[in-house]
Amino acid sequence: MKRLLCNVMAGLSVPASALAAETPDGGSLWLGLLLPLIAVSAALLAWLWWLRKGQSLRGPAGPLKVVQAVAVGARERVVVLDAQGRRLVLGVTPSRVELIAELRNDDIAK
Repeated sequence: MKRLLCNVMAGLSVPASALAAETPDGGSLWLGLLLPLIAVSAALLAWLWWLRKGQSLRGPAGPLKVVQAVAVGARERVVVLDAQGRRLVLGVTPSRVELIAELRNDDIAK
């Protein structure tokens, strides 16, 4: 991936006119338009791939897992969280996170 980004950046630094052979039928015009378009498209695809890859690194592999989150106001939520075998119900506001309850195994419907 790093090599792809380096190649794209190197392609952007070279003017299209230096790569194109001048032809009387306007072939260099098409190359001058297509080369930057391809470079920008490749850079965009690489950026989207990197964003998607970064999102998957924050997946459910850690000790905390959000089971469910319900909005109860404009910026307030009730969140059910699994934390190392414990199920916690939290109230979350912009300024606080407060424990509402800890559910026992017989409280949890499976």
